[in-house]
Order: sequence, then C-alpha cells, then structure tokens
Amino acid sequence: MASIISQWLIILFALWLIVVSLVMIASPQRALQGLSKMASTNLINYTEITLRLIAGAALATYAEFSKFPETFRIVGLFIIFSSLMLYLVPRRWHAAYAVWWSRNLPPVFIRFAAPFSLVAGGMLIYVVV
Repeated sequence: MASIISQWLIILFALWLIVVSLVMIASPQRALQGLSKMASTNLINYTEITLRLIAGAALATYAEFSKFPETFRIVGLFIIFSSLMLYLVPRRWHAAYAVWWSRNLPPVFIRFAAPFSLVAGGMLIYVVV
C-alpha cells in the first residue's frame, strides 16, 4: 500500500515539475515572481518545505520498486535532509534567498532551464508507471 501511495505522490510531483516548466517557458517573469514569493509567509514557507519533504519521502519509500532504486534512494534522502535543514533556517533567510535569485536570474535563463524540469517530470512518470 505504501508503494502505491508513494508512486502516486511521485506522479503528482512529476506533474508539478511539468506544469512549472511550462510556466517557465511561457512566462519566465511569472515564474520569477513565484520564486520571489517562496518563504514570504510562514504558511508558504512551511507548506513548501513540507511538500518537498513528502516528495523526498515518496522517492525514498518507492526506491525498492523503481527501475533505479539507488538513484531514488539517494535523491529522496537528499530532498528529505535538505527539507529538514530548511525547517531550521530562519524564514527570513529563506525568503531573502528566494528574492535574491528572483532578482538575479535573467528571464532567458529561466526559459533555458525549463526543459530540464520538463524532462525530469517526464522521466519520473516514465520510470514509476
């Protein structure tokens, strides 16, 4: 049962990556605006971190059922660990980091990076279905 739940969580995470990539391609300024809002409130900050943590746990839990168990385990554990670290970082630091990147990344870079998110989302779906 846990593997089925993890599989569906990974698919949802993959779909989110695909939607984000489409926004990055269609409207890089909007993507940068979204980035600037990350960690801007306690609700946004802890929701973002918790969703990351859930995605990492899903990857780590599903690892033994995946086509790439070691990769899933390592990536899942990295996401879990980095999410737990973000719970310890003051929200204002996290927010300032997001704002700094949103102001310093040129829109052309956002469009350039979008295919990586698109491919990652597609590959995740491919390897878990």
